[in-house]
Amino acid sequence: MLKQAWAAMSPGDSMPMAGSTRWEALNDDDPRKLAAVLHAALAHLEESTPRAIATRFAHELAAEHRDELTAQKETAAAVSAAMSTAGALNRYLPFCTLAARRTTYATPPLTADEIRRRAHQSWGLIDTTATPRKAAA
Repeated sequence: MLKQAWAAMSPGDSMPMAGSTRWEALNDDDPRKLAAVLHAALAHLEESTPRAIATRFAHELAAEHRDELTAQKETAAAVSAAMSTAGALNRYLPFCTLAARRTTYATPPLTADEIRRRAHQSWGLIDTTATPRKAAA
C-alpha cells in the first residue's frame, strides 16, 4: 500500500501529513490518503515501543540530572563565597592542601605505647604506666 502511494507521487513531492489541508484535498480513493494515515499509525507504534519509551525517559533523567548538578554547583559557589566573605575559611586549610601535606610529609608508624604517651601529653594526663602502683592489700 505504501509502495503504491510512493509510486503515485511526483518527483520532489512529499507525503502529506494526515489531517493537513493537503491531505484533505486528496480524493478518497487516492492511495496517498490512506498511506499518510498508515504512516502516522506506524510512527505512533514505533514511538510506543519499550525501547523508544526507555530512550525518552533516559533523556529526561539526564536533563534533570544536569539541572540538579547546575543547581548544586551554584549553591556550593554561593555558600563558599558567603563563608569567604564572613572570614570563616581563613583558619582552615583546603582539603587539597591537607592531602598534599599528608603525602609529602610521611611519618613513621607509631607503636601503641608511643600513641598512649602522646595522648597523655596532649590531654595533660598522668602516665599511669610510669607511676608506681601500690600492691593490693
